[in-house]
Amino acid sequence: MLRGGGGGYGGSGGFGGARIAPDREATQGTVARPGRSMRLPTKEETGRQLEDVMATVPDSLKELGRTRVQRPGFGREGRQVKAFHYDVTITGKARAREDDGGGAEPLPERECGPLKPLPANTCRMVMQAVAEQQQWPLGWVFDGFKNLYTPNAFLPQHETHYEVTIPGEDTPRERSFAIRIKWAATVDIKAVVDFVRGKGGADIPQDAIQALDVALKHNTAMNPKCQAFARAFFWQDPDKVRPLGGGAEVWLGYQQSLRPCESGLTLNVDLAATAFLQNLLLYILTPVHEYLARSAGLRDVREFSRGMTPMQHKKASKAIAGIRVETSHVGKRAYKVKGLTERGTAHMMFFNSEENREMSVAEYFEIRYKVRLQYPDVPCLNVGTPRKPNYLPAELCTIAPGQRRLKLDERQTAEMIKTAAQPPDERARFIEKSVTEFARLPSDETVRAFGMKVDSHMIEVDARVLVPPALSYSRTTSIRPPDHGPQMGAWNLQRLQFNNPATIHSFALASFADQRRAGRGREDPGSLEAFMCDQLDALASTGIRMPEVGGMPECVWHNPNSLYPGDTLKAALEMGAAYFGTQPQIIFVCLPDTSAELYKEVKRASDSFLGVPSQCFVTRKASIGVPAPRGRPQYCSNIAMKVNAKLGGTNCILDGMVSAHPWTSKPFMVCGADVTHPMGFSETEPSIAAVVASLDRYCSRYAAEVLLQGHRVEIIQDLKETMKKLLLAFYRANRHYKPERLVFYRDGVSEGQFNEVQSAEIPQIAAACAELGESAGETYAPKITFIVVQKRHHTRLFPTDPRMRDRSGNVQPGTVVDKAIVHPVEFGFFLNSHAGIQGTSRPTHYHVLVDQVPYSADQLQKFTYDLCYLFCRCTRSVSVCPPAYYAHLAAFRGRSMLSHADSSESETSRTTGGGRTQVEFASIHPNLATTMFYV
Repeated sequence: MLRGGGGGYGGSGGFGGARIAPDREATQGTVARPGRSMRLPTKEETGRQLEDVMATVPDSLKELGRTRVQRPGFGREGRQVKAFHYDVTITGKARAREDDGGGAEPLPERECGPLKPLPANTCRMVMQAVAEQQQWPLGWVFDGFKNLYTPNAFLPQHETHYEVTIPGEDTPRERSFAIRIKWAATVDIKAVVDFVRGKGGADIPQDAIQALDVALKHNTAMNPKCQAFARAFFWQDPDKVRPLGGGAEVWLGYQQSLRPCESGLTLNVDLAATAFLQNLLLYILTPVHEYLARSAGLRDVREFSRGMTPMQHKKASKAIAGIRVETSHVGKRAYKVKGLTERGTAHMMFFNSEENREMSVAEYFEIRYKVRLQYPDVPCLNVGTPRKPNYLPAELCTIAPGQRRLKLDERQTAEMIKTAAQPPDERARFIEKSVTEFARLPSDETVRAFGMKVDSHMIEVDARVLVPPALSYSRTTSIRPPDHGPQMGAWNLQRLQFNNPATIHSFALASFADQRRAGRGREDPGSLEAFMCDQLDALASTGIRMPEVGGMPECVWHNPNSLYPGDTLKAALEMGAAYFGTQPQIIFVCLPDTSAELYKEVKRASDSFLGVPSQCFVTRKASIGVPAPRGRPQYCSNIAMKVNAKLGGTNCILDGMVSAHPWTSKPFMVCGADVTHPMGFSETEPSIAAVVASLDRYCSRYAAEVLLQGHRVEIIQDLKETMKKLLLAFYRANRHYKPERLVFYRDGVSEGQFNEVQSAEIPQIAAACAELGESAGETYAPKITFIVVQKRHHTRLFPTDPRMRDRSGNVQPGTVVDKAIVHPVEFGFFLNSHAGIQGTSRPTHYHVLVDQVPYSADQLQKFTYDLCYLFCRCTRSVSVCPPAYYAHLAAFRGRSMLSHADSSESETSRTTGGGRTQVEFASIHPNLATTMFYV
């Protein structure tokens, strides 16, 4: 039988209380062979895999996935802040009619195969033409796809058909369309009012919310001068356009969504920014050619006379495909680019049937259009098909306006972030102007026709500012980060030593930088050796115990002719072992730049093949190769924090944790989970899941499990076995004691996935505990609290009282809002836990799905906020609680374990017969299973 809790903590970092025997089968889990080939499951197999796992979960535990926790109450005390929300009042209309307007189809001139879905802008033009043709009254709204809403029944009940003609988009000819409209349903708008009043049940009336949301967006989306993307709207207004370079520019717009909240219906509005292609001469400023010039070292477009390498051509073709261009040499025409030729216009030959001979594209344009091309070496654009090509000289084309640029390089991304990061005052003014002047929502007659009224001023909500926790560093040093002044939410590591510093017996040093610049002796302050001396001093100053053998091993410089960075790291380990007489615990790695590919190869080698954590540093940030180093002490301190965490040390802990959070006197474990999905448009690349769990009473050390999942699968498929491994890791790290409470922070889940995550993941956590108990012949059912962590939202908080601002103009760290703009009845809150650096701070939204304890609002809010001061990589509170942050880092590190994870789909994976995909995945080395290798 179980021995009761209340025994207190068993030694440093250990727990007293109930014991549990290990499950042998669970502890002997197989470790994937590094670099092994794995077959990704299909969607059908993924579904069956989850069904098989859930079949092992008892029905009694599945109840956890069916009931959502209600708000236990509100926090106390408060001051007012503004939120970027606007009150939306329902003024009396109770119903709206929904019609299926999804039958718009082009009338084909000839049979051309299956019809593709029409773009939203085309659908809107078609529906506008129908409305004008049929003289519809004010009030109809359309979502751009298939749903048409009206506030009254002026359309026939039966199915009706229409034909209209609109101007062509990629052709000068007009296009004809057939439209079918039929009644679909009557939407009860009153259900929204009942829901926000807590009378409408647990499920949000999505059909009514969608109808009202479409009505609020309709007039803006139908504006031909507006570019609408999902929930965001953009105008090509000179005041809202900023150049990014490389043929791209950023447009500023706004994003809006209707939200049912505790105070009623609100319209959440925020600034949006997206990149577009510039409407400039294609051959001069196209992103493709500028990218080619950078990658090939070309000074300008004239150097295309050298020709392109196969890799350059592949990247150019990928970048140019799908872009719409316009020509004017025979009147304005629009085309969509399908590809890029390998040869320039002077050398691209084709058979001209009119001339009955072979000729080049350049010659054809000179004869046919009297145009002598200036750049005959620039490749042609193919605007036809591979079988029936149609070539255009790039220099005769301009980029059609209003096209999004989906992929930006590092420089463009940095410039876009800088442009979008507007201070709170400016952001608030931009949003107010968008609502009242551009969208004109307070006076929108269509909005009023649906019985809504939008306030012209932002909502003011009650907020509270929590007191920062006291932090304990060395045994005799305690600090409390300031809650006012310029340094609020931050502190300095100077003259502080870690709470539990690690001991380094041996280390290794490897470099991928240019040895001619970085390989000079320590007497040169810009050398690698001089930097390492400063770094070792920084480690010692924080209390980390250094090897008794002084100095450092010889650096192993990477041979440029070696394809595999792991060989360099392995040689460095051998050098370190020979120097110190024992195997190195960590490898210091000097990188020449921030290249993602080299970094991933280094981590793949150290974390999977070698089983020794690596600590990378970049020459520029380390001031290596420069005559007068700047900022090096701070950089060395940041590295010291990472090194201590990777080697099992503790940087700092909460001072007086039990007095601040009395429930932590009993054994508990804090977990975090996240799933990262592939970027771009890959249809096969896997998703990576990671789950982390605290191993000590201070929430400072976390073990991690990294899992390979099917393509874009958000639900963690094998969470039960993963949690068993982490619970056993906790059990071994704490003298065979187990946690009585689990606090689980789940990142990356949207509102639409709440039910799915709750029904699939929470029962697996409970089942993992139950099975571990059964293996010991005991009952084990710790109290579970499951919290979803959301950063991808558009709620911003703006201080109305200047005394509540930090130095960036944002709300102070510790600002909590749990009224007005949160869920009408469920337990959620916004927490701004960090000090703003640039732009407008984004608070994190925490939504509690299950709470078996239960905690009060104050308890969970304060505990979550205090955790934000324990992130091991910096001396400031962070915006997301560390368990979720660490899970994100571990999942991102897991993507490095994929072979060519950032490359195109063909480079990442290969598809075998039957649509099955093989990927190369290197598992995390067993030596690192309970270390924080991912920080």
